[in-house]
Amino acid sequence: MKTTLAESIIPRIEMWEGKKVEYEILSGGLSNHNYTCFVEDKKYVLRIPGEGTDIFIDRGNELGAVLATSGIGASPEVLCIVKPEDAMVLPFVDGSVMNPRMIAADDGIIVKIVTVLKNVHAETVFEKSTYVFDMIRKYTQWAREKDAFFPHDFDWMCHIADRIEKAMDRDKPGLAACHNDVLSENFILDESGKMWLLDWEYCGMNDPFFDLGDFAVEHPLSRKQEELIIQTYCGEMQPHRLYRILLHKLTADLWWSLWAMIQDKISSLDFDYYGYGIGRYARFRENYYDPGFDTWLAGV
Repeated sequence: MKTTLAESIIPRIEMWEGKKVEYEILSGGLSNHNYTCFVEDKKYVLRIPGEGTDIFIDRGNELGAVLATSGIGASPEVLCIVKPEDAMVLPFVDGSVMNPRMIAADDGIIVKIVTVLKNVHAETVFEKSTYVFDMIRKYTQWAREKDAFFPHDFDWMCHIADRIEKAMDRDKPGLAACHNDVLSENFILDESGKMWLLDWEYCGMNDPFFDLGDFAVEHPLSRKQEELIIQTYCGEMQPHRLYRILLHKLTADLWWSLWAMIQDKISSLDFDYYGYGIGRYARFRENYYDPGFDTWLAGV
């Protein structure tokens, strides 16, 4: 019988030595193999890096981020690291894993999420720089090296990204400790009402408004809710900051489209990365053709 990834790691976890361990696959990860582990009367998460993800992920930077964010209560603490795989054991957070519909239906949840991001930006520092425009250029190079798919209008998309970068440079905030991958599944609302933020693989020092723009593009929010993001983060509605997150909806889709097409070439996970990337490229075009785009660019 073929040994599973979990079975190859669990015997080397010292804190579980001599204890009965049962496990089941935990769905949802796009970069890792995740398992829920049952050890006596406690539950844990075992996260094992996916094949080929070392091209994207600096595990030392990730560990530093988890230590920093757990120190301010934003994410669960790391209980154990297993080498050489860099598998990670974390406490299981009981609660509701967020999804796009839940978030869009509840302004209170939006406020909780933005507050967590604001606290991370203000109270932590990460080792690695992940400035979004640098990452787009780097991922473009990696995609070419992997012979990944590029849409026919990719050069045009890069030209739009260059225009956005130039416009944003007029009023560039200082870099902050950003999550960079603000999917709904990375948030858990526990039974006490506390919001947790998980999975720091892609984190780094970036424009803090990128996190807010990425959050906005990942969820079916109304313009009023996007304004709520700015009100919560800035303390008041600031149009130029709203324009910044609206433009970062495009940069997020370009970055993560490239990521998806590279994953389509290297990942063994059962996920349609190609379809995911195509969808994000399409949304980039939709947001560019928004009637307000030129206003955002001029006013950012």
